[in-house]
Amino acid sequence: MSIISKQSRDLAFDNMRGLLIFLVVFGHALEYFRLSFPPAQFLYVFIYFFHMPVFIFISGYFSKNLQRGREQAVRQFLLPYLLLNLILSIIMLAIGKIDQILILNPGWTLWYLYCMFGWRLLLPDLVKIRHIFIVSLIVGALSGFLTEFGTYMAMARTFGFLPFFLAGYFCTPAHIEKIRHWPYRKLISVGVVLLGLVTAALWVKLDLPAEILWGDRAYALMDLPLWQTLPADLYFYALSFAFIFVFLTLATGKHHFYTSWGQKTLAVYLLHVYLVAPLVEFTEKIANPLIHYALLFIGSLGILWLLSRDIVTKRLTQVLDSITNFVMPPKNN
Repeated sequence: MSIISKQSRDLAFDNMRGLLIFLVVFGHALEYFRLSFPPAQFLYVFIYFFHMPVFIFISGYFSKNLQRGREQAVRQFLLPYLLLNLILSIIMLAIGKIDQILILNPGWTLWYLYCMFGWRLLLPDLVKIRHIFIVSLIVGALSGFLTEFGTYMAMARTFGFLPFFLAGYFCTPAHIEKIRHWPYRKLISVGVVLLGLVTAALWVKLDLPAEILWGDRAYALMDLPLWQTLPADLYFYALSFAFIFVFLTLATGKHHFYTSWGQKTLAVYLLHVYLVAPLVEFTEKIANPLIHYALLFIGSLGILWLLSRDIVTKRLTQVLDSITNFVMPPKNN
């Protein structure tokens, strides 16, 4: 969700983000419907194998300016998070979904903003740690044993998704160019996608909880014995990294109808929850599951189209800039 100049913009990354942001919106639209319709659960699980890991990898890739990232962390991520989380909490409180306003427990999708704040703030020091990527993998897997890591301050996700962010940071254009010319890359990518589909089918057949893929709770809170939960988490890491390879391999630098979605991901991500909720509420009245499914899909496309309009992104930027400039007045040179 980083802002990239037109001169340095790589349309391949815009295309990746465009597809991913649609999956974010559609995945959230499926949140309740999946519980009563196994095909929706299958697609939901498949999406959650990779959509946020790949997104976070891209976020890390565009976080190479360490000093600027740290300096802008509060303005770009913390302040918008506090504002939007407060608004969301008030709405949820008003409709009876929660009974108190929670400031440091990110609501629904807003955990990403809080995690980005923490990652950008700590990144200059993290990269000084020897073998930090390997350390992050170990910490991410073992953090599931700690029940104190949960939604509070997005601690579980901050540690759990950190390896993807660091992988993106350490990945260079040369690495990506090498991946794009990897022998049998398309065949490997097809194999990874098929593996993901088979895994999702087995996941649903075995009735494994999709909540494992959220990364927001300890293993002890899962309805599975530890000997199953930890391996599932490790497998999730491996599969998610494999899908990063798939996206880097298959994404093209050509302009597609979804390219502009990838250039407006900030507005879509921040605002879609306020439109997905009414969509879910409306479609709950549809008895036919296939029609229900189709309406969620079409509604998600409509939300994406609406929120990716220039007028929406411009107004959101103006509002956020006005608030952040009021709280943190820019320095006069």
